[in-house]
Amino acid sequence: MKIKKNTLYFIGILILLITGGFFFLKGGSVSGNVVSESAQVAPGEMQRVILSQNGFNYRDAIVESGKPILLSADNSVGGCLRSVVFNLEGRRYSKYLRTTEDTLELPALSKGIYSFSCSMGMGYGRLIVQ
Repeated sequence: MKIKKNTLYFIGILILLITGGFFFLKGGSVSGNVVSESAQVAPGEMQRVILSQNGFNYRDAIVESGKPILLSADNSVGGCLRSVVFNLEGRRYSKYLRTTEDTLELPALSKGIYSFSCSMGMGYGRLIVQ
C-alpha cells in the first residue's frame, strides 16, 4: 500500500499546526500572579507561597530572599502538577500536595530564579527570589 506524497505533506503540516498551537496557546506561559504573603512576614519567619496553575505549567512565584518558604498549591493545580520537585543547591525537595493544607518547606534562598517542575517533568514553574 502506497501513500501519496501530498497526503504525507498534509499529515505532517497538520501535526505541526496542532503541536505549535499547543505550545503557543497553552504550554508556553508561566507568568502570572501567585499569592505571596511575604510582606507580612517578620524577619526569620516562614513566608507562605500558594502555587497556582496556568495552562499546563505553574504561574511564577515571587518570594523574598533570606526567608524560609512554606509552599502549598491551590485548587487550580491538578494532575501531576500537585507533585512538586525542586533541586536546590544539590538537594532535592519534593512533595505531593494533595490538598491545599499540604505544604513543602524550602530553605531560605539567595536572590535569583529557581526552576522547578512536577514529578513527571511535564509542567514547569519558576520561583523568583528578590
